[in-house]
Amino acid sequence: MSIELLMVRHGKAEDRSADKDDAKRQLTEEGKAEFRDFIASVKKDLETDQNVKVWTSPLARAKQTAAILTEQMDWPEADEKEFLESGDYTAFRNEVQTLDADTRLVCVGHKPIQGDWVGLLTSRPYSFKKGGAALVRLNDDRTQGKLLWDNDPTSKKKADEKVAPIKAVLLKQVEAMEMSYRHFQNNPYSPKQTHRFRVNMRKMRSLLHFVKPLIGKETYRTLNDTIKDAYHRLEPLREGDVLIASCSERAAVEPDLIDDYAEVFRYLHNERRKWMRTRLTQSMTAAFEEMLQESREEINRLSFDLDKTDDGDVLAYLNDRFNSRKKKVYKAFKKADHSDHEAAHDVRKKAKKLRYAVKGFEALLPKKKAKKAKKKLKAIQNELGEIGDLYVNSLWLKDYAEKVEDPKLEAAFTALAERQLSQREEVIDDEPFLHDA
Repeated sequence: MSIELLMVRHGKAEDRSADKDDAKRQLTEEGKAEFRDFIASVKKDLETDQNVKVWTSPLARAKQTAAILTEQMDWPEADEKEFLESGDYTAFRNEVQTLDADTRLVCVGHKPIQGDWVGLLTSRPYSFKKGGAALVRLNDDRTQGKLLWDNDPTSKKKADEKVAPIKAVLLKQVEAMEMSYRHFQNNPYSPKQTHRFRVNMRKMRSLLHFVKPLIGKETYRTLNDTIKDAYHRLEPLREGDVLIASCSERAAVEPDLIDDYAEVFRYLHNERRKWMRTRLTQSMTAAFEEMLQESREEINRLSFDLDKTDDGDVLAYLNDRFNSRKKKVYKAFKKADHSDHEAAHDVRKKAKKLRYAVKGFEALLPKKKAKKAKKKLKAIQNELGEIGDLYVNSLWLKDYAEKVEDPKLEAAFTALAERQLSQREEVIDDEPFLHDA
């Protein structure tokens, strides 16, 4: 493991004056607040598994900055080092050579010393803004290094302003998840409330996927996996509700298909009640509430990599992302064999994912293109969704036919399963809109 060097310039301090000792200049109240907010906003970027050692210049403004940093990050107190004030690079380099390999060294100091040292280590000019930080990974001999990350309060504030519309959409969707969970919690026996809660979780995942390059793969994976786990906990309940609704429709359209629909529905509703009794427990409730809390906290802490955009133009990035994903979905649809359940289901997921993203970020996308895409994506999603639901329904019905002991009920489930499959074939053969998509 290589040593990491985090160089930090002190925050905004009192102005220089002839009648005040420079060593005693303090951080201003604005400087303290600004640096504290900055560290809180980049805390995730600064976290490390390495052993942290903190050094600071002995000047007051640097020590105050180091104190805020160590408190925010829960790092050990800083040791004062004269060479961080004097700029004695040889003394600094010699002491770095004595450190263990798994160390992250944090140095709080001044301009131009900090920038000069980063420049020497990375072989490129570097300059710090007040409160700025730069992370360098040193090579094995600790004489050179690579710049891994840098930021500062001013740049972070400007970046936050650019991504504020994206963050607002994500936080709005968190609120939608929280509200739909509250409704589900009040009436978990309602298929409508179950579905709405799952849809809002799916929308959140779709929005996050749309901005994945900006928030980073690891951050996306953490958030998505947390919500995905909660989403799948309700999957059997939702699939059961879809099956009951489909059989209800079949009973209305073909009342003579089987002899006793009432027994079928009695069995299906009893299965649903058993699932509710055995699965909807305090541990599941706790998992949902933990997911909601973590989602809000993570989204509030999100950092966006504007290097993925063209000169920080977030709207242009979203438009390019929209066009790229749209082409991929339409291409995947045209190539897919809709009689192949896995292939059709994969295209449906992609269409739904993009549709939810377009709907969420609609105010930030070209209005006419977004409206047209939403309509087409919804049609693809609905048609392929019906094909997929009929296939899954048939599997459930076949499974029930094998489980029941009553021959009449077995025959009823078998007949319904076969009808689901024949209906699926009818839908596949009648897709005029989709073939023109």
